[in-house]
Amino acid sequence: MDDIQDEGTGGIKELRDAAERGKKASQELDSMKREMAFLKAGVDTDSKAGQLLFKAYDGELDTDLLRLEAEELGILRDTQTAPTPTTDNDNVDRQRVEERRALAGDNVPPESQTESPYDAGHRQFQEMMEQGRPKDESAAHFIHTVLEAAGGADPDPRVVSGR
Repeated sequence: MDDIQDEGTGGIKELRDAAERGKKASQELDSMKREMAFLKAGVDTDSKAGQLLFKAYDGELDTDLLRLEAEELGILRDTQTAPTPTTDNDNVDRQRVEERRALAGDNVPPESQTESPYDAGHRQFQEMMEQGRPKDESAAHFIHTVLEAAGGADPDPRVVSGR
């Protein structure tokens, strides 16, 4: 009988792992699309002003719109002297991407945070278990709570970013 429960728990764990991998892949794709749009527009994201625009910009990722914003701020790269990326620069480029991701992080001060979806899901899981509900049902409710927070028009950044 324990083997059956272990298999059920393993299935839920696999679902959680798959959901987490999917969220991370989606985040990475969105980040790469954003960075590519800024690079194509010629925005100098190495400058302070370029980094601020990259972090704060919430409009369409249209190259022409981004170029107009950058022109207004005077932060377009000099396309004639810009170095072309080579395989030697891959490590430097990766470091820059990570630095930009860190700068673009969405930090919320602890005093203004509400209960995280993970905490809410865990609390509900515990309550359901105390009520005698099946473990699989309780765990499924936990996963549903977290996935609901990750989806929709306004995803919770604590779920999407893994914080």
